[in-house]
Amino acid sequence: MAVENGHDAEARRGMMLASYCGGICLGPVNTAAGHALAYPLGTRLHLPHGLANAIIFPHVLAFSAPVRPQKTAEVMSALGLEATPDSDQVAKRTHDFCASLGIEMQLSRHGASQDSPAGWAKEAHAIRRLMDNNPRDMSVDDLRNIYAAAF
Repeated sequence: MAVENGHDAEARRGMMLASYCGGICLGPVNTAAGHALAYPLGTRLHLPHGLANAIIFPHVLAFSAPVRPQKTAEVMSALGLEATPDSDQVAKRTHDFCASLGIEMQLSRHGASQDSPAGWAKEAHAIRRLMDNNPRDMSVDDLRNIYAAAF
């Protein structure tokens, strides 16, 4: 409701509380590559951080799935999705889930150009405090491929 009606003070209070609680939860858990990939989308495309994370989420989860199959299954289950060991299916199912929430999942629809991912990949890769927390090491090329997949 806060998005649909910016004048709904009760809904806005609820969103602020949810944002605050989310921040408290994220502090001690050491977020990883998904957030690093989201930062350039915020600075270059001016996307809200939550939207940027949603767009990147299916691709990063699928990338890390082979080295953390149990955690991936837990995430899929929490979303009400059938778990699968197939990374392509992880990406598809989580992408479809996010799209079903009304999220525009294509970076091209948010103003991205075809040449953007190369620069973003270098920026995101340099955010070592997050990239080093990822369960699977990611190269600049891996990041470029994730951005391309989200294009």
